[in-house]
Amino acid sequence: MTNSLQKKLYENGYLIVKNVLNFRRDLKPILNDMEFVMDCLIQKYAKKREIKKILKLDFKKKYSYISKLNIYDLDQYFNTRLPRDHVKQDSDYFATQSLWNLITNKKILDVVEKILGKEIMSNPVQNTRIKQPEKKLPKGSIHDGLSGRTPWHQDAAVLNTRGQKLTDMVTVWIPFTKTTKKNGCMITVKKINKMGLLNHISGYRGQVELKNSELLDDMKHIYLEANIGDVILLHKHSIHCSLPNRSNDFRISADLRYNVAGQPSGREPLPNFYVRSKNKKNIKIKNFKQWLALWEKAKEKCIPRKYAFKYPLPTFKTNGRDLSKLI
Repeated sequence: MTNSLQKKLYENGYLIVKNVLNFRRDLKPILNDMEFVMDCLIQKYAKKREIKKILKLDFKKKYSYISKLNIYDLDQYFNTRLPRDHVKQDSDYFATQSLWNLITNKKILDVVEKILGKEIMSNPVQNTRIKQPEKKLPKGSIHDGLSGRTPWHQDAAVLNTRGQKLTDMVTVWIPFTKTTKKNGCMITVKKINKMGLLNHISGYRGQVELKNSELLDDMKHIYLEANIGDVILLHKHSIHCSLPNRSNDFRISADLRYNVAGQPSGREPLPNFYVRSKNKKNIKIKNFKQWLALWEKAKEKCIPRKYAFKYPLPTFKTNGRDLSKLI
C-alpha cells in the first residue's frame, strides 16, 4: 500500500484520498472557532447599534459583513500562521484546539505515513482559507491567494534555499465545503511534477507565481474536485493553482504540510515538530498549549526582523529551470 500511494503521487503529482475525515468530528469544530473569531471582530469593529443584529446571522453572512468593514489584513485572523511581513507583538493568527486536533489527526497521519514513512514532522507552511463568491470580493482581493484565486505555483518554491534542496514535503489539502470547478477547486497538470523545481517570480502582492505560467493555460488540466471528508495530496513539485469562485457559495479549506523528520522546515524559526515517530521520546509537543507556545516563541524571534519568513525568487539564477525551456 505504501509503495502504491508513493508511486501514484510521484507518477501524477497529486492524489485524492476519499473519506478520510468526519465533518462533524474533525472539521465542524474549526468552523465553529472561525465563527467565534468573527464574533470577536464584530464586537470590535461593527457599529454599536448593529452588533446585536449581526451576531444573530449565520457563518457566511457574518463573514460577508466583516469583509466590508475594511479591517486591515482580515484574512490573517483566520490563517494558521504568522503574517509573512510586519510581525509585531500583537500580530494575530488562527491557532485553536480544533486546528491542533486536525494537524495531529491520526487518520491524516496514517495517510501521510504511507508517503513519507514513520518519522513525520508538522511543517509550518500551512494556511486556512475562506473564499467568498468572487463577485462579492473587493477588486483588490480577486487575485489574493487566501481570499481569491491562487496563481500557478509549486509548494517547494515557498521554502527557503535549504528547504528547496533538502526537504521532502507533502501537502495535505482539506476541503471544509464540497469543492467543484464552479466554486474554485484547484487544478493541476498530470505528471508535470517530474520536471522538478522550476523558476518562479514575485506575482500579485508578492505571491509566488510560476514563471511563464501562461504556457499552462492551453495544457490539459486535471480538476481536483473533492467532497467533504476527502483529502488531496500534492507532490512538492506539483504545479497547481485555483480557479475563481464563480458560485454563490463559500469555498473553505486548509492546506497542511508535513516533512520527513530530520530535514529543515524551509521556514525557520516557525514551528517544525514531530507528530509521529517510532521513538515516543521524539514526540515532545503533545498538546495545544505546547503548540501555541511554539508559535509565540517563534513570534518573539520574528519581531526584531519584522518578517516571519523569506525565500529566494527566482528559484534559480539561470533560466535553464524556466518552464519555457522545458516544455
